[in-house]
Amino acid sequence: MTAPSTVAHPPPDEPFRVLRGNSVTLSLGRVEVTYPVAGRPPRIAVAGQPLPIGDAPPARDGVAFAVAAGPDSVLVSDRDERLAVLVPRDGSSLPQARAPLYATGPDPRRAGHFRVSVHGACASTGALYVAQAFGHTTGWVPAVHGALARLPEPIPFTAAIRRQEDAACARRKAEGPAGLHVVPLRYSDSESATITPADVANPSRPELLNREAALLWIADNLELARAGAGAAAIVNDCRPETWILHQLAEHAQRREVPLHAVRYAFEEFPRLRRLAVRARSSKPVTGVAELLAASAPAIHTRRELRDALHASGTDPRRTPSADFEAASREIMARLPQSGTIWYQAVDWRERLSLESGTRPYVLVPPLGQASELCPEQAAERAGAVLAQRWATLRHLFTPRDARGVALVSQGNGFSARSRRHWRTMLALAARMEETQFLFAGGSAKDRAWLALELERRPRANVTLLGWVDEHWSTFLRALRAKPRAAFVCRPGLSSIGAALANGVPPLLMSPDPLAAPDGTVDAVTAEVAMERAVYAFQLDRLYATQCAEHPGSPLPVLVDTLGDDRHKALLTLRRAVQPDVQSRQRAAIDGYCDWSRVAHLIASVLAHEAVSGALPTQVKRRVRDQELLVRREPSGAGRGRRAGTRPGRPEHERRANAPVPGHG
Repeated sequence: MTAPSTVAHPPPDEPFRVLRGNSVTLSLGRVEVTYPVAGRPPRIAVAGQPLPIGDAPPARDGVAFAVAAGPDSVLVSDRDERLAVLVPRDGSSLPQARAPLYATGPDPRRAGHFRVSVHGACASTGALYVAQAFGHTTGWVPAVHGALARLPEPIPFTAAIRRQEDAACARRKAEGPAGLHVVPLRYSDSESATITPADVANPSRPELLNREAALLWIADNLELARAGAGAAAIVNDCRPETWILHQLAEHAQRREVPLHAVRYAFEEFPRLRRLAVRARSSKPVTGVAELLAASAPAIHTRRELRDALHASGTDPRRTPSADFEAASREIMARLPQSGTIWYQAVDWRERLSLESGTRPYVLVPPLGQASELCPEQAAERAGAVLAQRWATLRHLFTPRDARGVALVSQGNGFSARSRRHWRTMLALAARMEETQFLFAGGSAKDRAWLALELERRPRANVTLLGWVDEHWSTFLRALRAKPRAAFVCRPGLSSIGAALANGVPPLLMSPDPLAAPDGTVDAVTAEVAMERAVYAFQLDRLYATQCAEHPGSPLPVLVDTLGDDRHKALLTLRRAVQPDVQSRQRAAIDGYCDWSRVAHLIASVLAHEAVSGALPTQVKRRVRDQELLVRREPSGAGRGRRAGTRPGRPEHERRANAPVPGHG
């Protein structure tokens, strides 16, 4: 007996699913895919002509083909019709309609472009954060997740993270790990980063059209694609493929989905270049001159970058991340006017002129995870963590221990000179026996190297702390309890943001030079060199703005860990731990901004837009101004709970029932 046929009648752009017994047939345009037996490869035809499933696309243009894609999919391309479809390899989940289907076809709104679509039910995933960089996975992800969880009406939060160790670290740092959903992120800067909506050949893989390459990226990121289709709002830190997820979300939900981009530093590159050029003809003020001298190897012009990349065999057209500035501008150009560009700057008030243009910039300080503890509580908690391995450090952060403290962090970001940074700090520690040095972070190989160094030459005032993950903000806040303390870090924005959110002035190591000693340029080094050089100048501007009434030498911003003058570096570090210097820097930080509210600001805007759609940019800026007003308590006092307020509840929600002031 033949089972009755069931035919679904979807919207016109939806593929048909025809069920006959155990057989399933899908069709879209001239493409027809039939699964005669569950768990077996399908039969594929285009315009009635059968197609085998190959391993690579054909060399000839205009030919329909089918190729294996990712671990579980098949890409079918009808080039004559400018249509491509991504279908499951075995079809076992199709009868219950559990597997979404993905397609690319001509964009009716833009000639010469294509759009990505999804067909099938997708569950809501709340806010989606595409977190490529390590600083985002350990800074933004736990901070924004925690702030969202503390809102009166929390929304789900999903993070896409590339490395498993970063995902594990983000979960450990999250305030409620059970509420943080993590999906894998897979990409290749020399392949998927070059995919654009232009319906032309892909520059990295010319045998593929961009519409086909987009589906291949989805095939490698099926779980992320499903999360993207159901996302109520999407935040992109710097992955150029995020536009694919945004198109999926808008097609699946038939509405405008808010899109946020996180950027930093690149708008200040021209200013820093001008400053470096002027320094050659006229002597700058003392503090800036020292910063320029230590940062000079990292400061490069556009032409110098192009020449260095060319000499190293790196083509920015095929590896976009090598040119951080150009890649950032490209991501910004793709953002809709209704989107949000969270531009992070240490001296964010000095950069508000960026908001005068047509792009939807919302200037904010760098984001960090603030401890809920006051300095004295954090000192006790950090001491208890230390005492688990080193009993003599139990009271290190309390008045019972007279030693100063230098917390030295390299994070896990890329540096070709990480060991040279640490060698310099070890040399300085040998000259500062009255200060206990805690070496934190670093890659597994660098930590093993440092452990061997300490085994060969033990130093009583040096401790290899390693990774403390969920205790990191506690250690930073504990520094506030010590009058003689310093936080020395590589000049990454995640380290700076975490320090500022906890009321701690960061002392930056030198930015890595653009070129290696042999003259070659690594693509990752090129991406971060100029960016890292900017932050010392931002900190200098913050102190200059906040401490203008205090005469004296400039406050320490950068310790030259790559220079040859170790004595000068020693003088800088010794000055940085002096109580009067620490007091001035901490007061400058506390008076500039309510740093601990940055995560709550972003969470409140995300939550509102996830429910009600994109807010006008001016409203988001007004919310920013209200959220970040300085309260009278210092940021180091642990301001998570203020009298008469709910912890973590945004200021604008405390003043009115409307989720955003001035916007009904």
